[in-house]
Amino acid sequence: MTTDTIQRQYNEVIASHYDLDPQSVTGDTLDRAAEQIRKQQILELAAAPLCVYDVGMGTGMFLARLIAMAGDQIQPFGLDLSQKMIDCAYRKIPHLAAAVDTAANLDAHFPEQTFDLISTHFISGFVPLSVLAPKVWSRLEEGGYWSYLGATKQAYPNLQAAANNRFLRWMFGRPKLDLDSSVQSPANRQEVFDILERNGFVVRQCETFQPKLHFRDIDEFLDFGYYGGWLTPFIEAVGLHRASAFTRFLLNRMFFPMDDHHCVEIHLAQKVAR
Repeated sequence: MTTDTIQRQYNEVIASHYDLDPQSVTGDTLDRAAEQIRKQQILELAAAPLCVYDVGMGTGMFLARLIAMAGDQIQPFGLDLSQKMIDCAYRKIPHLAAAVDTAANLDAHFPEQTFDLISTHFISGFVPLSVLAPKVWSRLEEGGYWSYLGATKQAYPNLQAAANNRFLRWMFGRPKLDLDSSVQSPANRQEVFDILERNGFVVRQCETFQPKLHFRDIDEFLDFGYYGGWLTPFIEAVGLHRASAFTRFLLNRMFFPMDDHHCVEIHLAQKVAR
């Protein structure tokens, strides 16, 4: 999966649908991340406008939540691979300072600025947490906070089982799904803890969030997984978004309706002296 492919998918497929938030997973998860910040009293204790760098900011949903909580106490910066996503964010946050790039280059932008809070949400499937951690540490003020939010490989157990169904693999000519080689997400909560602590962070708040999912048919699944951005690379790889009416009929008979759940680690960590 190349950076150019991911960028095209976000620009051409996901950006115009992202804020629709099918199944409300994005909004509910960001609400929990914002609540961790409220509980830690980061906004209340800030002596000056809080410099916030949202890496992989998407359409600015998280920054908009922080601004709703703290108003002009927030000085917002953002990075995203998709210009279309950034354009959506500008409409929410006109005074945003933003750049287009992969999250792997988060340390290459706004070079004169250090940050009180850095958020990296839903990007560790593309850029490994072990790559993000030292870069985030280097751009934070001493005592600054990192809002980390990312799926683990325990997400979508029923969809994973369906993807490895022999008939489905034969139908689409695909090998067995190998998550270790196809996504960069951590395996579980313990792996997240270990990487954060190894890179000089202390976890102050954490939660494993498992929102329930329900797909009545293939169309509801595509609204969530393809247009909503959760599984776009996998769906494009097998051509599921272009499935014929007959193929959709078979899929609806064999696999839907389907219940499943996501699995997201939500951590608020603080930079401490090494």
